[in-house]
Amino acid sequence: MKNSTIAIENSTQKSKMGIHKTNHKRNATLKTSQKYEGVRSKELNNGDIAYYVRWTDTNGNRFERKVGTKASGWSEKKAHLKRMDIINEPHTPTNLTLESIITRYLEIQKIRLKHQTFIDYKGQCLLHITPFFGAFAPQNIQTKHITDFMLSLEGKSNKTINKLLERLHSIMEFAITEYKIPMQNPLKLIKKLKLDNARERFLYKDEIEKLLHVAKEHKNKEVYYFFVLAFSTRARLNSILNIKLEDIDFKNDTIKIQDFKNNSKYTAFLTPLARQVLQEHTENIIFKTPERTITRAMQTILNELFNKELDPKDRKHRVVIHTTRHTFASHLAIKGTPIQIIQKLLNHKDIQMTMRYAHLLPNSGREWVEKLWE
Repeated sequence: MKNSTIAIENSTQKSKMGIHKTNHKRNATLKTSQKYEGVRSKELNNGDIAYYVRWTDTNGNRFERKVGTKASGWSEKKAHLKRMDIINEPHTPTNLTLESIITRYLEIQKIRLKHQTFIDYKGQCLLHITPFFGAFAPQNIQTKHITDFMLSLEGKSNKTINKLLERLHSIMEFAITEYKIPMQNPLKLIKKLKLDNARERFLYKDEIEKLLHVAKEHKNKEVYYFFVLAFSTRARLNSILNIKLEDIDFKNDTIKIQDFKNNSKYTAFLTPLARQVLQEHTENIIFKTPERTITRAMQTILNELFNKELDPKDRKHRVVIHTTRHTFASHLAIKGTPIQIIQKLLNHKDIQMTMRYAHLLPNSGREWVEKLWE
């Protein structure tokens, strides 16, 4: 039986299928089902009953379609099942691009994620993924394009590239599910790059003093505040930039730190210098400079002091902002601090992360070997 229609649709292709956009006027001859959503019926002149289904596509357009009559074996239930088939059948909008998908992806992530995590996701998307893949339809993205994307990230660390691949994988999974695209995620065929996270470089005491001296002379005082707090709290970049006066207990010389990576809080301790710097503040918010601006300023100082002769790709010996945390832990180990205490101070969830500092422990294991054959 050829489908008939209720309203006139502008699309010739959909008209041929008997699918039409609905108008906003209510047709008095149509009766809405009390049991099944989106199912309507109409009594015909010959006494038969025609069944119609209504649905809304992913672009918000509403459609209605005649599916059959009672005489030909249709019922409200059968019409309902047909409606489910229509809604769930794969359909990719012809004008869908990864840029529009990312926009919706970020809108949803914004209400699901903590603010700082969302900012990280947004930066990955807008700075790297959208500029490269934005004009692509998702079903047109192939492994070759992803490989080209990885090559375009030359100079970035393997860890950064892997994070961007994870974000792209998540976006593609979102697109496949949200828009019911009949395709396999091409990111499943891409192997992550191997990581060597063992940074060997840490700062010696004279280098720390030199860094603090240069930072203190910087026009932006927040640069100095950051390095002072970094060597006092051992916290990561995001955690330090979010420290407020209300987090500080001057009576006990402690600071409450928000660990965004592990989604937890821990207590850090104030050195005399950190206490002095913080007591100069009267406003609750300590760091007002945008993260990218202050990060650029700090890395410039580190490059001038320690990285001039290094290959930019030399991650093991290059000094970066995170080196302050590595320095804190390394000096704890050199002082003979038990590895479990270092783990606690760094707020490591897994002691394997802390074991990288074990080789710095003084005479680590030597005394046991010397006594072995006594």
